[in-house]
Amino acid sequence: MEIVIAGSPRKGMYSDRFAQAWCDETGAELIYARSVNVGPCHGCGWCKGKGNGKCVQKDDMPEILEKIRKADRLTIFSPIYWWQVTAQTKLILDRLYPISEDEWKGKVITVVMNGAAEDDDKEFELLKAQFQEMADYIHADLRFLGVGTEDDAHFEKSLEKVKALAKEA
Repeated sequence: MEIVIAGSPRKGMYSDRFAQAWCDETGAELIYARSVNVGPCHGCGWCKGKGNGKCVQKDDMPEILEKIRKADRLTIFSPIYWWQVTAQTKLILDRLYPISEDEWKGKVITVVMNGAAEDDDKEFELLKAQFQEMADYIHADLRFLGVGTEDDAHFEKSLEKVKALAKEA
């Protein structure tokens, strides 16, 4: 089972289209970060103590956490906003804290970042290094793809790369 998080705040843009193509290829379940009610992590630690892996907040995140816990794969699509994932994506990433290291072991995390740049742009290298550090910390396997989406022509070339990566999944 695979869960896909589409992190664009704008409906129908490149990240959404990549995520939909991925799900068409893999049969994964798609969650739009902009469409769920997820508040910021409060850093209270309740989930690691009394919460026994569950967050104290009453929003949509407990359901998302359970889906991710059951999944073998988590795939994240986000455009690059200020050298990072979007705020909508970051809210979900921060709230993954209740998932224990043991629960992450053996999972594959795929991150596809797109931006108005060439595929070999430094921002992709930096983002890949950041996500690699996170994956290493939780003992998950990372696959990363950074693609340029400066215009529709770049998007079409990048879509082929996303589809090829999905076929490897």
